[in-house]
Amino acid sequence: MSDVSVFLLCVSAIFLIGIVGELVFAKTGVPDVIWLIVVGIVLGPISGLVPRPMLEGIAPYFGALTLVIVLFNGGSSLQLRELSAAAGRGSSLAVLSFLLAVACIAPITMAGKWIGVLPAEWTWLHGVMAGTILGGSSSVVIMPALAKAGLSARISNIVNLESALTDVLCVVGTGALISILAPEGTGEATAGSAGMSLLKSFGIGVGVGLVAGLVAVLLLRPLHGSSYAYPLMLGALLVLYVIVDELGGSAALAILTAAVMMGNAPTLSKSIGLAKVAVLDTNVKGTHGELTFIIKSLFFVFIGAMLAPPWGPLIFGLAVGGVLLAARIPAVVVACAGQSFSKPARGLIAVSLPRGMAAGVLAMMPHQAGVPGTSQLPVIVFAAVLTSILIFAVGFPLMKKRLPAGDLVKPSSPKAPASEPAPLAEKLAPVAALAELAGASAEATTVDPSAVPTEIPLVGPASDD
Repeated sequence: MSDVSVFLLCVSAIFLIGIVGELVFAKTGVPDVIWLIVVGIVLGPISGLVPRPMLEGIAPYFGALTLVIVLFNGGSSLQLRELSAAAGRGSSLAVLSFLLAVACIAPITMAGKWIGVLPAEWTWLHGVMAGTILGGSSSVVIMPALAKAGLSARISNIVNLESALTDVLCVVGTGALISILAPEGTGEATAGSAGMSLLKSFGIGVGVGLVAGLVAVLLLRPLHGSSYAYPLMLGALLVLYVIVDELGGSAALAILTAAVMMGNAPTLSKSIGLAKVAVLDTNVKGTHGELTFIIKSLFFVFIGAMLAPPWGPLIFGLAVGGVLLAARIPAVVVACAGQSFSKPARGLIAVSLPRGMAAGVLAMMPHQAGVPGTSQLPVIVFAAVLTSILIFAVGFPLMKKRLPAGDLVKPSSPKAPASEPAPLAEKLAPVAALAELAGASAEATTVDPSAVPTEIPLVGPASDD
């Protein structure tokens, strides 16, 4: 069998397994990405059909494309008005879980340097960067799970908002640290230079993203229903990524800013006084959803295929994934304090920590940017992603079974129960009586006309005479 035939069969199998995985997920609650990672492990380290050097060669291109698609998918679905009720709890959980993850992972990676897993070039700033990469949960994994779980709004909104916000924190924080580490190559930077780098990255990313998002909102109406709407949008996002990256800003933040504006186009179009409300085309959303499924399937297989020896970084990454759970528990306790969250509800929020596509894409960026000592960072991050997904897959169904009835969405009761037909029958009784009289009068067609009275008495109350 030729290499082309093997390639086509592998791609076909990936898509089929992705579909089956989503069906299994709908029935069991086990995330579909687990099966995709297993396929990657089979194709990569076990069978050797996909060699790791080949994956490393395509990683920069695949990573950039995946980042654009993932950020648009997450940003355009972030409806801030719907999540406003959970803004306080969700934002506090996002910030606390992110900071605690960074605070725990940085010293763990320095311990990895001490035992020889990480190279001598590794510094505390490298450790902080590893923490920002793994600091946020994956909206691609969490949001579908919560949508099918039937949880109460106060639980699902908090976790959904947290995953959306931590994606932003991870992307922006990692991008800023890469810009500090890559040019000097020593990992040393003053507070002033770090602050200026962050300010420049944030300012250019947000500024250009706002302009691009505003232009996109203005063009949504003319492009509504056009078959070229999605190709134009995707092409414009790729151009936006390149422009912001060349200007020295955070390209990911620019993409995310533009995506949020397009996702909230109806509100924005009203606020700027457009004559007609602009809406992101449902065809665009549908096409992007299908493309996201394809990219997600390929990317998690890519993660599995990259989980290859050396065993030291691989095992170290599995341990780092366990540290993420320990770091998350205090954040959940603080964020849920003061409200009547049950213990199983807090446990469910705690295990909702799966890392995913954002962490995988960000893990490849430091080595691509020339940051020293980061060649083994993708393997460590991919192993930590696998551990976090396994924790979620096992813990989520267990905690959901223990939830009290108040934390689950109850089915709405019917408005007119079938057990109460009597009132309707009573209301229709006069109609039935009239029909019976009409039928009786129809049978009396042979009545002698002389028997019909010439005067019709008025209908009145019956007398006793």
